[in-house]
Amino acid sequence: MAQSGMPDNAQGSTRDAVRWGLLLAAVAVSGYRLPATFRSLQQWRAALPVDPTSALLYRTNFTANAAGIAIVLAVAFGVFYFLRPRAAKHP
Repeated sequence: MAQSGMPDNAQGSTRDAVRWGLLLAAVAVSGYRLPATFRSLQQWRAALPVDPTSALLYRTNFTANAAGIAIVLAVAFGVFYFLRPRAAKHP
């Protein structure tokens, strides 16, 4: 007996598994990078009044980490969206 809301063919099930797996992996990667990003932000803000030239390194680290998180999540949500189940066409 098939459950409602679940695809009844193997291709739909595989597609859903890939969708959710990629989204979960992207969230895991973003979560792994988040503490380093927050630490870089704190170090940048602390170094700014003391030594502005060394603060640039922390700003660069923060920017690279934040951009990496944004790119990974954007690609994951895009793939998640494009792999969604197709709507049935009714005449």
